[in-house]
Amino acid sequence: MLSAERSGDTRTVLVEPVEREGACPNCGVLSSRIQARPVQRVRDIQGGGAPRKSMSGKRRLACSESECPRRSFVQTTDEIPLRSRLTSRQVAGIVTGLSTKLRAVPRVAAAAGVSWTTVMRVTADVAVLWGGVDRRLVRRLGVDEHGFRSVRFLKDDAGKITRVEPWSIVFTGLDNGAILDIVDGRRGQAVRDCIRARPRRWRIRPSSWS
Repeated sequence: MLSAERSGDTRTVLVEPVEREGACPNCGVLSSRIQARPVQRVRDIQGGGAPRKSMSGKRRLACSESECPRRSFVQTTDEIPLRSRLTSRQVAGIVTGLSTKLRAVPRVAAAAGVSWTTVMRVTADVAVLWGGVDRRLVRRLGVDEHGFRSVRFLKDDAGKITRVEPWSIVFTGLDNGAILDIVDGRRGQAVRDCIRARPRRWRIRPSSWS
């Protein structure tokens, strides 16, 4: 921690990585030569009884290897990954808030001090890691659709243009709020395809769908 200041009811803290060296992601050579010290705001869990504004200083280090094509790189840590505005413990708190209790996404977002879109992005990122959908005992299945981004059109190497829908369908266990799966699309066919992909013993378990 470099500094801590209080303005009214809000505390502002400025932190920076303890390690002064970093390895270039291209060549792996260690460097401690600072090229710049950009500061950005990051979202972290609250504590201490007062609102906290967290600022992170990320050193931009110059690569000392003359043959490396990368001239500089940003130092990262496990707690604040590259290009992330959320700390790892903030992400863990969001995931816990959604998976341990049946809570609405807006309530989790408000508690974490982030937007609804951010919570849904975090959910999409970690849903793959949970896995084990076929082994879960699901008695009440929830099916909901969410818009993650605007419609885009992608062109492949052959010149074919493909429309990318901004919608995804989220499957949840209503007994505990656990995110079971997220699939692309927003139509009934996407739901049917996902359900059919589950083994028969899984499909006959749910007693209600909503």
